[in-house]
Amino acid sequence: MKDQIQTLSRLADLRGNKVRQMLGRVTYQQNLCQRYRNNIAGLERLCSFSVPVSTPLQRHNQQQYKATLHKMIELQRRELILAEENLKRIQRELMVAMRNEKVVVQVMEAKIDQWQQLLARQEQKIQDGLAAQAWMRGRLA
Repeated sequence: MKDQIQTLSRLADLRGNKVRQMLGRVTYQQNLCQRYRNNIAGLERLCSFSVPVSTPLQRHNQQQYKATLHKMIELQRRELILAEENLKRIQRELMVAMRNEKVVVQVMEAKIDQWQQLLARQEQKIQDGLAAQAWMRGRLA
């Protein structure tokens, strides 16, 4: 029984480590998504600026600049979509890992309870035996 509890304890530790790793991955992915959102917002602010242009060359340069910014925004949006999908997948994996960890902990706690009950029964038998011996010695004396 003690070996089972030790094994379950090691398994619970391993699963706990996996949960902590997954939490780190979720945090990283959330930060990545936020960076993409911030990039998109910054690029959109850059697109909103307008300066007076007086020559066709300046107008052409400004149009090229804004076209490039729009391409970068679109790229960032696609990256954000992929990062959010990855975040959802990691969150699902985290939930599975947390459930698996909880199951092992519950099984381990049940085994510990069984072991404590077994020890309590053994202790009670010893106490009953000692009480019977003391009673017998008292009667014989």
